[in-house]
Amino acid sequence: MGLLMLGLVAGAVVPFQTAVNSRLRTYVISPFVSSLISFMVGTIFLIVIIILSGGQLLLTSAQLHAIPWWMYLGGVLGMIGLTTNILLFPILGSVQTVIMPVLGQIMMSMIIDNYGMFGTTRYPLSLMRMVGVLLLIVGY
Repeated sequence: MGLLMLGLVAGAVVPFQTAVNSRLRTYVISPFVSSLISFMVGTIFLIVIIILSGGQLLLTSAQLHAIPWWMYLGGVLGMIGLTTNILLFPILGSVQTVIMPVLGQIMMSMIIDNYGMFGTTRYPLSLMRMVGVLLLIVGY
């Protein structure tokens, strides 16, 4: 139940984040600067959390070399997602800006699960999963 609540809270934060960053864009003009500010504030906040929790802030050379190159794409993909939301929000509004990327995430997640991509556990595509995605699309 705790993970479900955490997921719901995380999902509830995205529309708020998009609205705030879109409003920030009106002050800094560029969606890229707005995205940069958002990531800078997030980075500072994460540094504080890591330090307060006694975690390791910097990676060792061995750790850096052990990480496959493609795992660094997460930051680039996050920037693309956030900046795209900032661009879409004034045009589509909050609901459409949130629903469209979520639908894309669900569909891509189904592909990742089906093939076990990126070393994840494989969850084959089932009739129930397809019906669930279809219901999401129809509800959209």
